[in-house]
Amino acid sequence: MDNDQIFFHLGEGTAFDNIPASPAIYQTSNFTFNTLKDMSESLQHEDKIPFYTRGANPTTAILQQKLAALEGTEEALVFGSGSAAITAAVFSQIKSGDHVVCVENPYSWTKKLLDKTLSRFGVSTTYVNASDSQGIIDSCQPNTTLIYLESPNSWTYEMQDIEQITAYAKSKGIITIMDNSCASPLYQQPAKYGIDIIVHSATKYLSGHADMVAGVLCTSKTIFDQIFQGEYMTFGGILSPFESWLMIRSLRTLDMRMERVTKNALIVADFLEDHPKVEKVIFSHSKNYPQPELRDKYLKAAGGLMTIDLATKDFQATEKFCNTLKRFKLGCSWGGFESLAFPAVTTMSSLNYDKPNTLVNRIRLYIGMESSESLIEDLTNALNTI
Repeated sequence: MDNDQIFFHLGEGTAFDNIPASPAIYQTSNFTFNTLKDMSESLQHEDKIPFYTRGANPTTAILQQKLAALEGTEEALVFGSGSAAITAAVFSQIKSGDHVVCVENPYSWTKKLLDKTLSRFGVSTTYVNASDSQGIIDSCQPNTTLIYLESPNSWTYEMQDIEQITAYAKSKGIITIMDNSCASPLYQQPAKYGIDIIVHSATKYLSGHADMVAGVLCTSKTIFDQIFQGEYMTFGGILSPFESWLMIRSLRTLDMRMERVTKNALIVADFLEDHPKVEKVIFSHSKNYPQPELRDKYLKAAGGLMTIDLATKDFQATEKFCNTLKRFKLGCSWGGFESLAFPAVTTMSSLNYDKPNTLVNRIRLYIGMESSESLIEDLTNALNTI
């Protein structure tokens, strides 16, 4: 099935003679039944037959069918945020006394989940450099039940050898979860290489318009059934029918948006790599990317994320650079039409940036859909202040 079929047709049939160009929004919390038998059957199959919108909803069902097809999995679940999807995925696979191996410097709320929440229930975590696939394998213990990957990784875009890790994990009965937000299902499909559960912050590329917050979990029918009857229904972090409809709308332009973002990012990265006021560019498709073999094996294209280190260690210089930007807005998310800059110092607890090795000059850039010429002009003006 090609992407056009997924984006525009999959799941969108109707009982009516005329098929609507845009799927209907079933904006209802409840469903009613003609007979007791019908009601009982719906409750027994609440994952597929609408009973109460906390479980199945027809609009959300269309979205989940499309997302599973994009990731190449049997099933998908959508959530009210990326954190909700990650939490459900992780909780579904661990119990007290278990051990988790996770890449270093994951998404901040993933780390808080592992460090602050699961540690209260006797779950331990070992963090491993995200570029060290063998180190991830070697860090597994007899009680390891979960390996958590991000490839490319947050901010610094290290990649893991997915096939190598999943082959080991399956031989030991260890579940693998991978955050695929950075690449999107268009540019990487981890299920092809053995990943058990794929998660997304769908707020990013999948939604793509900076107007909703959502999460996605893609997996097998077996794991879907386990999570649906457990963490999904219990935690209740669902996506509303209207937001499901918004994401269906967004998926129709996903390939065009990603193509534009990638084209811009390659041009901007090339400019930044040759600029004397930029100390370092971290970008999966830069000429200096340290893992070209893994990039070429797993990633179909670049996407719009990169990180730069300015050629300064002075906080005031970084602040002036950021405040001079006009086309790039200062913001924490990414994946929409607007270009964004997220300085690392934003996440630090105080304005005391005199500590050694503090990354006062590090800025994550998301390259959006504006013209590359205007983005380069904006960066030039800001870099000239350093």
